[in-house]
Amino acid sequence: MNIVIAGVGYVGLVTGLGFAKLGHNIQFLDTDSNKIKKLKDGEPPFFEPNLNTYLNNDEIIKRCNFSDDYSNIIWETADIFMVCVQTPSSEEGELDIQFIESVFTSAIQYLNTKTVICIKSTIHPIGIGKVLNNTTIDSEKIVFNPEFLREGLAFYDFFNPDRIVIGSKNKDSSNIIGSIYKDIDSEILYTDPISSQLIKYLSNAYLPMRLSFANEASRIIEILDGDLNSVMKGIGLDKRIGNDYFRPSPGWGGSCFPKDVKEIINIADLKSLNLPLMENILESNDIHMSWFAEKLINLKEINQLDSIILIGAAFKEDTDDLRDSPTLSIYKKLNDLNVKTFIYDEEVPLTSVYNTVVNFSENILIVEMYPLNEKKQLRLMEKIKSIENYIYYRHWEKTSDI
Repeated sequence: MNIVIAGVGYVGLVTGLGFAKLGHNIQFLDTDSNKIKKLKDGEPPFFEPNLNTYLNNDEIIKRCNFSDDYSNIIWETADIFMVCVQTPSSEEGELDIQFIESVFTSAIQYLNTKTVICIKSTIHPIGIGKVLNNTTIDSEKIVFNPEFLREGLAFYDFFNPDRIVIGSKNKDSSNIIGSIYKDIDSEILYTDPISSQLIKYLSNAYLPMRLSFANEASRIIEILDGDLNSVMKGIGLDKRIGNDYFRPSPGWGGSCFPKDVKEIINIADLKSLNLPLMENILESNDIHMSWFAEKLINLKEINQLDSIILIGAAFKEDTDDLRDSPTLSIYKKLNDLNVKTFIYDEEVPLTSVYNTVVNFSENILIVEMYPLNEKKQLRLMEKIKSIENYIYYRHWEKTSDI
């Protein structure tokens, strides 16, 4: 198949390179000229494990083309036009459709009737209705194929998905999208457009709710002097519950969970629907991060330490994505309380807004914000081995070990 992919972010780039490995021809399209230049030079525009390997694999790259101009795309041969641009939340918490709207406005003059339009961007039916209102595109022919890629494990998830969801009212278009996944061993769920997007939205509401439960549970366990590890393991051993996404943390964030939870709440408000559980997921997370900041202050004062160093700037391990990072939120909370706080990250650059540190001194509280891989852990231990007085804290370990 000949596939045009709009957007070379985490979703578009990984998806396109994955399909290229499967033998499809990919034309990548993004108006960010800097990103396209990097890709042409074989340079990743962001960090994702194995991305550099894919970009420098001749067998994969020979099936790829990168362009920052719609007019340079060979539209006549395009079997599929796959939209993978971001759909962030606005300052008011509503879905920001400007990027996906720009794609359709720019592509409409080039698209032919034989090309299947496939949307991987996360957008609910109300949002896509607004986008298509001013176009001549037949919404009945659009196929929704939501993505379920985890940053840090995106290539693994592409080739080993839990499920592939395809939503459309047009059976022929659905089958064409389904055919490009024929070499991937996964159940394909064919459904309608609304249901396909609700699968994505509600999955992204359930997972942070689960993470928030683990964090609230950790606070109960600590205040009653329980053993964090054994309690969480004991709960997770129940097959109805499980251990996945059940690790206590300083908080959760990222590019998907916060905005998708907000969108569910916005839709519920529009429909005058009361969803108390989902409406409190974000508040639970913010309360937990405030509690975590206070805990760090107490640890610092009890042990008569001078400052706090937060290890890891991104929102989770194995990524450089700073969107809704708990580290940055907790840093701000501590900074607002005039607590001397620094961020240490050997890979992720930060602006001058944040106090960063390269060399560690005495009398510090070192806080691992998420589990570091073995190499990073060893490098960090090498940096602090000469320090005599410090406390090392991980929230997901036994509190009695502190």
